Amino acid sequence: MSTKKEDTKFWQQLHNDAIEEPAKEEAAPQKKYFGTVFPAKDFDRVADAKALRHLVTQRDVDEQKLIDILAHRSQKQRMEIALQYETDFDEDLIGDLVTMLGADNDFGKVVWALMTPPRLYDARCLRGAMEGTGTDESVLIEILCSRTNKQIKKVIEAYSFATNFDLKKDLEQETDGNLRSLLIAMWEADREDKNVDYTVTLAEASTLIDEELETSLEKILTTRSYAHLRQTFLDYQRLSGHHIMEMISRQTGGFLNPTKDDIKEGYLAIVKCVLSLPGYFAERLYMAMMGFGTDEDTLTRVIVSRCEVDMKKVADIYERRHGKTLGAAIADETSGGYRDMLLALIGQD
Repeated sequence: MSTKKEDTKFWQQLHNDAIEEPAKEEAAPQKKYFGTVFPAKDFDRVADAKALRHLVTQRDVDEQKLIDILAHRSQKQRMEIALQYETDFDEDLIGDLVTMLGADNDFGKVVWALMTPPRLYDARCLRGAMEGTGTDESVLIEILCSRTNKQIKKVIEAYSFATNFDLKKDLEQETDGNLRSLLIAMWEADREDKNVDYTVTLAEASTLIDEELETSLEKILTTRSYAHLRQTFLDYQRLSGHHIMEMISRQTGGFLNPTKDDIKEGYLAIVKCVLSLPGYFAERLYMAMMGFGTDEDTLTRVIVSRCEVDMKKVADIYERRHGKTLGAAIADETSGGYRDMLLALIGQD
């Protein structure tokens, strides 16, 4: 397991990469795709709907055939298949799949995730993190601190539609203190999209040094653009001699005040997303598989949400950081059809 010093050094390198990335994109302006799931070239939604209808009417589940279809179609194509299925058979494909596979096993959960529109999937994950006894703050932090303004606004609408609850009210009831304040600030979806003002970044870096941490950090982290924050972090390190992550870790959390661990996780999640979204999700996958037991829900959530976004980058950073491919780690920590589905989704089947 890496030391805190090694972690900080690695994130500093990702910070440098993020600073250099715009120049690289300008030199090579063609848009690149970093997902690992691609649209099927010879897509036939009628044939796929028919094949899935055949599968759900069989006594025994053929997991590989499900994988061959669902893991090799884009999210848009999967939604088209569901619509065609309803047209041709007057049945709900997601409902039929859940009935066939069950809703409480890992394979059934990943199939359900793949067949659910992203905004609705995020909404249901948020509701699930707050239902029943206790709250899973890490899920709330992961989703709300990593999504764009546009994505958050869509999730808010989907949450109300799918659950008949109000996301803001649920966050206020299920969290408290500084974490509640941070999550509500992210719910506001008020992050600006402006060019970097170097005078402002320098002033805000000085503020973070001179004032109490929570006084200014939340507002800066939740409203400034990613480019602005990267420069602020550079200015902070130049002025203080410390990385922003070291300051957050030092001033929040700890044995004597364990209730601050959640706000520390929230602050650091935003910082890491600013420095490298793929890096943040690579870390989430690592934490889901390290130690005793495996957090399959996090594996499913992260892989499904990133497989058509930046999973190639996530897998690359994972291997660079841990000296082991993401596919090898998943193969070691999971089994059966669930393992095969995840490997297919990350392009390592």
